Amino acid sequence: MRSRRRTTGLAAATALAVVAVLAAGARPAGAQAPDAAPSAPRALYVDACASCHGADGRGNPRIDAPVLAGLSAAYLERQIDGFRRGYRGRHPADIEGREMRPMVEGFTDADLAAVGAWLASLPAPRPAADPAATGAEASRGDPARGQTLYAACAVCHGQSGEGNDALGAPRLAGQASWYTARQLRKFVDGVRGSHPDDTSGASMRASVADLASRDAADIVAWIETLPAN
Repeated sequence: MRSRRRTTGLAAATALAVVAVLAAGARPAGAQAPDAAPSAPRALYVDACASCHGADGRGNPRIDAPVLAGLSAAYLERQIDGFRRGYRGRHPADIEGREMRPMVEGFTDADLAAVGAWLASLPAPRPAADPAATGAEASRGDPARGQTLYAACAVCHGQSGEGNDALGAPRLAGQASWYTARQLRKFVDGVRGSHPDDTSGASMRASVADLASRDAADIVAWIETLPAN
C-alpha cells in the first residue's frame, strides 16, 4: 500500500513537470501571456532590439537602425506600439519600417512600457558615424540657413531639439542625421504619417508637406549641431 502511494505520487509529480515544460516551450520567444509580469526590460531589449540598434541604443547606420537611447519613454512606447499594431511599417515603400514590425509583434503592453522607460533612462550618445549616403541623404546642408528654417520646427520639437511629449514630438538633437533626413523625406512623400491611426505622424506630415529638399538638408544640418544632451 505504501509503495503504491509512493508510485502514484511520483507519477503525478512527473506529469506536472511535463506539463510545465510543454507550457514553457509553447510560448514564443519575446512574447508573454497578457497577465504575466514583464521580463527585465534590458533582457527584452537585448532579445529583440540590440542586434540592430546596439547594446547602448546608439544605432547602426549600416543597417538603417536609428539612435534609441535618450528618447522619451512616451515617444518610444507610442512608436513601438505603432509597429506592433501595424500603422507604422505598413507602406510598401517603408522598407526599414517593414523590417521593424515583426521584431515587436510579440510585445505586451507591459513590455512596451518597460523597454521605453529603460531606453529613456540611458544617456543620449553621439550617433555612430554615418556611412556614405545617396540621394537627398548625401547632400550637405547649410546650418546657418537651417537655423532660420528650424524656427517652425521648434514650435513642437523645442529650441534645442529636446522634444515635447505633450505634442508627441520626439527629441531631434543627437539623432543620426541620415535618419532625420530620411524620415523627413518619408513624411513629405506620404510613406510615413498617412495611416489614419498615426495621429502624431499625420500632424508631422502636414507640417512638412511642402518642404523642399534643400530646406530639409539645411534643417538637418542645423539639428546636427545641437548637443545630444
